[in-house]
Amino acid sequence: MTKMIRTFICIELPASLKTRLEALEIELQKQTSTRVSWVKPTNIHLTLRFLGDVAEDQVPKIKSCIERVCLEVKSFTLTASQLGAFPSLQKPRVFWVGIKDPTNTLLIMQKKIEQELIASGFGKADYPFSPHLTIGRVKEGNGQDITAKLSQMEFAPETFSVKEVIVMRSDLKPTGAVYSKIALINLVE
Repeated sequence: MTKMIRTFICIELPASLKTRLEALEIELQKQTSTRVSWVKPTNIHLTLRFLGDVAEDQVPKIKSCIERVCLEVKSFTLTASQLGAFPSLQKPRVFWVGIKDPTNTLLIMQKKIEQELIASGFGKADYPFSPHLTIGRVKEGNGQDITAKLSQMEFAPETFSVKEVIVMRSDLKPTGAVYSKIALINLVE
């Protein structure tokens, strides 16, 4: 029987940004009646593609797809800024910090990764790519108290370098997801 691994492709964030995201979560948790599952700051990353459960023997194929794309992409920068919610601030289910991609390098790279994965038999992504950092998911309540806070808050932009793409494993535990790197693929310097 083939062992299945819950897998996704992502970009890791700098520690300074994770520290700021943690402070943001703490601030949003104050005086709220909405029950939210807040993402552990150590687990926050920029997801490029969620693959779900894949056969363990398919991991080398996934890594090859990412390597083919990364051979053509130079290191670039992104900026974390703006606060929001999906599907909207009026009906929030997911709270996020937005990612700005001034050179469109991220969008081009993600599209190429998607094309490589589809060509290799991994199917199409469930949702269109929207660069963001998920900080929390509404579990109970309408989230309006949090969106009211979000609309009054500023998240000062933080620019960071992207030099690698990670194939990540996600093991679901009662205490939350535990992530471990399966492969790290460097971009062109």
